[in-house]
Amino acid sequence: MVLIGLRSPLPRRNVYISTNRFFLMDLRELKKETGSLPDLSEHLQKFQQHWIKPIRTNTNKNLPFLQNISENKKQEINDKLFAFQQKLKEVEHAQVVNQKLQEYAKYLIELKLTTLNGNRTKAHYITNLLLNDEFLNTRSLIHDIKYLEKNVKSITYKYHHLNELMQKEAPLEEAVGFMHLPHQEHLKTLLSTSRKQKLLVKYLGQHFVDLVKQTRRKK
Repeated sequence: MVLIGLRSPLPRRNVYISTNRFFLMDLRELKKETGSLPDLSEHLQKFQQHWIKPIRTNTNKNLPFLQNISENKKQEINDKLFAFQQKLKEVEHAQVVNQKLQEYAKYLIELKLTTLNGNRTKAHYITNLLLNDEFLNTRSLIHDIKYLEKNVKSITYKYHHLNELMQKEAPLEEAVGFMHLPHQEHLKTLLSTSRKQKLLVKYLGQHFVDLVKQTRRKK
C-alpha cells in the first residue's frame, strides 16, 4: 500500500504553476502568503498524537495486530521508531522558520516604503538588519529552510519505510484503518509547507536585492 501523496514528487506542471504564481506576486502578496503558512507546531503535535508509539503491552490499542507479531519484528519496528522520533526532534521548532519568513516579509515592506520615501537612514538600518541580525539575517533564514527541507525529506522516507514494514504484518482491514488515520495529512502539510518556504524565501530574496539596488541608485 503506497501513500501516493507523499511518496511521489509533485508533477512538473504543478511545480511550474506554483513557482510562477509566486514570481508574479508583489511584496504585499508574498507577505500575505507568509502569514497564511500553517502552524507547524500544531501539525507536528497532532501527527504525534495519531502516530504509532513504541510497541509495548499497553500501547497502540487501536492497532491490535502489533501485539501479535514476533518479538524480533517488534524490536525491529521499535528500533526504527526510535530513529524516526530522533529525526522528528530535528524539526520540532519548524514553526520558527515560518515566523522568520513573516518577519522578513514585514521588514521588506518597510524597506520598500522607506526607499520610496527617500529615507536613507531607515533604509540602511533595515538593510543591515536583514543582512546581519542574529535571528533574521538572510543567510541564516536560507540555511534554516534548507535544513528543515533536508530533515522533512528524511522523515518522509523513514515514514514510508515504517508504513511498508507494518503493512506486511497487518491484516488488510487494520492496514487500511491505519493508513486513514490523520497522521498522513499532517505529514503532507509539513512537506508542502517546507516546499512553499523554499519558494517564498527565493522571491522575497529577489525583492530584497532589487530594493538594495534601488536604495544605492538614490545616493
